[in-house]
Amino acid sequence: MNSRFFRRQAILLALTLTCSAAMLAGCANNTDRNTSSINDADRPHHTVYSPTVPENRVDDDAPGQNIDAVIGEEVNYDNKITAKVNQVVEIDDVNKANGRTLLAEMTITNNSDAAIDCSTLTHFSLIIDDQEDIEPLRNVVSAIIGRKYYTQIKSDLQNFNSKIEAGQTLTGYVYIGAPTSWKSLKLVYIPYRYYNTDRITYDIKEDELVHYTEDLP
Repeated sequence: MNSRFFRRQAILLALTLTCSAAMLAGCANNTDRNTSSINDADRPHHTVYSPTVPENRVDDDAPGQNIDAVIGEEVNYDNKITAKVNQVVEIDDVNKANGRTLLAEMTITNNSDAAIDCSTLTHFSLIIDDQEDIEPLRNVVSAIIGRKYYTQIKSDLQNFNSKIEAGQTLTGYVYIGAPTSWKSLKLVYIPYRYYNTDRITYDIKEDELVHYTEDLP
């Protein structure tokens, strides 16, 4: 996975998210009945934040530190960043034969003296049954369902799509188009992607999911 690949994926997702409501509804009819009616309040962001990619970016396969973590545990990374997955919400009002929608709500604090980038599209990945994959974090249907959920519960929580300034704490979420079943599922956060490959890996367990059981419009 190189920078050209990530940029291409971001561009493709941006184009998808800015398509017409009719196209979105048509796509959703093939995957999940909940996205057949979409209004502006339910849509994900129409713009994709583009983190700065340095000229001499680190190779993605370069060795780096890994910190294992669990839901609810605050992790201190190098005295620069603290990060905690507060909870992982599963939206039950979906057709699970086509996959599941999980929303990992996180609080990240930048304790360094410089701004850091934080984007769902670039700073996170998923490990499913020991195989790393980025596609579940680019699932348009899950992005839409997540936006509908936070609108319904009247929350202004947004997916990570911005800088975090020095000294700032940001709470947001990562939407995940998860498979119907798994043996192990881990969310990977890479705080300084492009600069090093250090990562925090959160183990997501079935019995720790918070289920939202109400119908979505």
